[in-house]
Amino acid sequence: MENFAGADLHKRITQLALLREGGPPLQYRFPNDPVMVRGILKKLPQGTKIALESTGSWWWLVDGAREMGHEVFLSHPKQTRAIASARLKSDKVDALMLAKLLKADLLPVVWIPGERERHIRELLSHRTRLVRQRTAVINELHALYAKRNVDVPGLIWHRVRPMPWRVEELRGYAPRIVREDVELLKVLNEQIRGLDKELSALAEGDPQANRLMTHPGVGAVTAVAVSSWVGNIHRFANAKKLASYFGLAPRVRQSAERERHGHITKEGNRMVRTLLLQAALSAIRHGGGPVRRHYLGVLKRRGKQIARVAAANKLVGVMFHMMKEGIDYEEFLRRGGSAQ
Repeated sequence: MENFAGADLHKRITQLALLREGGPPLQYRFPNDPVMVRGILKKLPQGTKIALESTGSWWWLVDGAREMGHEVFLSHPKQTRAIASARLKSDKVDALMLAKLLKADLLPVVWIPGERERHIRELLSHRTRLVRQRTAVINELHALYAKRNVDVPGLIWHRVRPMPWRVEELRGYAPRIVREDVELLKVLNEQIRGLDKELSALAEGDPQANRLMTHPGVGAVTAVAVSSWVGNIHRFANAKKLASYFGLAPRVRQSAERERHGHITKEGNRMVRTLLLQAALSAIRHGGGPVRRHYLGVLKRRGKQIARVAAANKLVGVMFHMMKEGIDYEEFLRRGGSAQ
């Protein structure tokens, strides 16, 4: 006999509902203390199937439940309509609804990445935050010099150890701001450089990422990001499913005989989608192949902005076939991929 439970996870407490045959469901409300959680999980029948909403802090509960021999399913929060639209909203109701949806096989589930993928994702997110901070500092410096009509060389602030530029021509507190920002940039540039080296090493040790890097414009960061978010490519039936996973597929509204395609959904991880867009632009500039040809074709009809997104979508399609067939870019072209 299969047993089903639903857990409504919060930062400090968890509400868990266990379905029972011929009786009302059992409800457990407990603090997220490791000893307390382990005790509750021990009370559940061996091999209980637990439904858990995908939030920002599910790692520990999934790992703990698996260690106790239970099976965990992560629900897609946006697609769990029965919870989102419920008139009565409480932790007990949410936990019970998760359990019922799982039992009825109506729970929209998402893939649970392995420990390695999760740790790599953290590293990539950390790099993205550092790059964002560096961009903010550089923008402040450019604005400061622009106010004083002082020219600044293009990539002077992206050097590993940038130097203050013509501070003797600046007045007010500008020299101090420049010196402090430059010192901050030195730290950020060195940290980003170290992360890039780490990610390059991870890419070299990942056969899937290694193959992706053979595509023009795809570097180690993009390859590792795609590999860690995709996991097993056989989860996706076709290239369109993969593009949709990264939010690069257009919205489709269909009614009777009419079908309208809108903007991309922007579902999935924004960081990976941005990396794919950047890789597609690089491929357009420095390589030929299907991505560039698709871009040029859409550019004539729809304009630059839509063509860039279309190129990223095409890049995902090429990546899909490379991962699915376990081949590099040159082999993809030899097999007729240039015609796709």
